[in-house]
Amino acid sequence: MISVVIPLYNKASTINRAVDSVLSQTLTDWELVVVNDGSNDEGPDLVSAYKDSRIKLIQQANSGVSAARNKGVKVATNTMVAFLDADDYWASTHLENLQKLITQFPQASLYGTAHFVVGGDSTEQKNRFRDSNVEPNLVLIEDYFSDVRQFGRQFFSSSVAVNKSWFESIGGFQIGVKSGEDIILWAQLACAGDVAYSKIATSYYMQPPVSIANRQDFLRRPQIPDYVAAEISKLRDSTPKFMVSLSRHLADWHRIRAMMFLELNERLNSISELWKAARLDRLKFKDILCCLLLASPPTMRAYALAKIRRMRGRV
Repeated sequence: MISVVIPLYNKASTINRAVDSVLSQTLTDWELVVVNDGSNDEGPDLVSAYKDSRIKLIQQANSGVSAARNKGVKVATNTMVAFLDADDYWASTHLENLQKLITQFPQASLYGTAHFVVGGDSTEQKNRFRDSNVEPNLVLIEDYFSDVRQFGRQFFSSSVAVNKSWFESIGGFQIGVKSGEDIILWAQLACAGDVAYSKIATSYYMQPPVSIANRQDFLRRPQIPDYVAAEISKLRDSTPKFMVSLSRHLADWHRIRAMMFLELNERLNSISELWKAARLDRLKFKDILCCLLLASPPTMRAYALAKIRRMRGRV
């Protein structure tokens, strides 16, 4: 049996789709814990309307997504916990996919499936992974951080399951981290034990309908201080096995922050992040491109960044 945790905050427009995707699972032995994190829309009422004894609605004052997920795991009655965000959804075989992974690799600290990224125009793009069409479909990832660098993010919150004991031993999602709390936890679990992965895509990550004109409305300013970098640095220093790949993972995180600061026109912060990345991983072509964009007019920069995101299948 698997517990499912959905953090809910002002997602009345999408929560039914998420819950319905759990109800449609071919594996029916599950419980669903929805943690309402102080919503002020009708989302909690929509959840309460479901008359299924497997669904629990937990109320808490607004404390952030990390606190909501941690609360859900604490309430969960099962050893295995899968996460689903309120604006994402699953194929009907997702829990079955995860259960096969768990059965084959019971010792793993982190489980995840391939996923589809659904754009604002409803187009679907499957995330990349090595030999995606070659069996076996269920594998252990030897170096999670190298694979993230080569293929992009393999895991996102709605594609992951964890053993509750592993989750609690790590301390769960870090409170106070506004962006990248999942990056920290996946990295901690990848350093602590084995990472199991299914090449079969059964989860769907929904991107908001973002245009160049409204991009600024969706941007989240990188947090200062940089909690993600601090935690990855600790892991790099304490995990010799992954020291090289964690250094590169950290460099790429700084590059992500550099691009975000670039979009916000915070040039000094962008340059600072690029410098940190270059010290860890030498200067790359993408760093030079970022520097060139720093010198370009804001309108030209916005169009160039939009084109880069489309090429990468991102917002």
